[in-house]
Amino acid sequence: MNAQLQYDAAEALAVDEIPVIDFAPFLTGTPQDRAAVAAEIDRACRTIGFFYLTNHGVPETLRQSVLAEARDFFARSFDEKMACAPILDGQWCGYLPARGAAEGTKPGGSLTEEGRKAKTVSGGSLEQFNMMRVRLADDPHYADPDPIYQNNRWPEGAPGFVETMIVNQRALLLLAGELMRAFAIALGLEEEHFVRLHRSPLATFGLNFYPQPLPGAGDVGVGAHCDASSFTVLLQDEVGGLEVQTRDGRWISAPVVPGAYVINIGDTMMAWTNGQFVSTFHRVVSRKPQDRFSATMFVNPDREVVVEPVAALVGQGQQALYEPFLNDDYMRGFFVKFYDSMFK
Repeated sequence: MNAQLQYDAAEALAVDEIPVIDFAPFLTGTPQDRAAVAAEIDRACRTIGFFYLTNHGVPETLRQSVLAEARDFFARSFDEKMACAPILDGQWCGYLPARGAAEGTKPGGSLTEEGRKAKTVSGGSLEQFNMMRVRLADDPHYADPDPIYQNNRWPEGAPGFVETMIVNQRALLLLAGELMRAFAIALGLEEEHFVRLHRSPLATFGLNFYPQPLPGAGDVGVGAHCDASSFTVLLQDEVGGLEVQTRDGRWISAPVVPGAYVINIGDTMMAWTNGQFVSTFHRVVSRKPQDRFSATMFVNPDREVVVEPVAALVGQGQQALYEPFLNDDYMRGFFVKFYDSMFK
């Protein structure tokens, strides 16, 4: 592992490379409005796998509260943060210190045997606080004791933190449901197709802290990687730092769009669409002398779901590009690799 991993500067974003999509017509418009927004999303998912989402229905006050709680948590002492770290085998939630620089795998690599057996995950200066989805009483797995459903390790003495994170989860899961409907319409599938696969999702939520780079310490916040998810919803603060690789191999800067979430396709959705929607390399590079904070939701399907290319999306005469896999096995393997190796 190269602790001094650094990247050359990315190009400025061309206006049409990561589109900004107004989601309001999908949420409140006519069927024609919804189809038009879905078509915009379709183009973005087939070309670069990223788009900005505005007018998404999540209050800006909530978004800013999430970032404020992140700043407060990461300002705690190391010992306070480590008090809620997943230091035991089988724990996946809580505080993760920086892992040092590391590269990720190729797009779709988490779906391959080689990718699943990889010993490292993408690292950098990133510190995280990770949470599993809080189950509600109507959840089919509400009382399930299986360790795949983690209990969150909340920081001590922070009731406002807990309340904000739970409210944020509920708001983002509602948004995720609408995005799933948009993806289905874009692909010509029945509108509830993906919603039915995420009724009790193994969704994870993260708060992210990228300290301002120290002289000679490298500038990699998190190394180049693709997400092992259906899709990801990212909230950035005003500092920015996200960079995305285009289909022709260029790296472009993805600046902050005020009020927007960044949405990107993960490997699981790429498998479902037989490669029509693309999971794309991205990274975070600290190029400003400022701390950076962000928050993520990684949307993963129900544990019982078998992920494989949707038959209607495998063209006549084509082959399925991805082997079926049980999401339960896939997610357990990811969690163990991502968390259990941290403290060994």
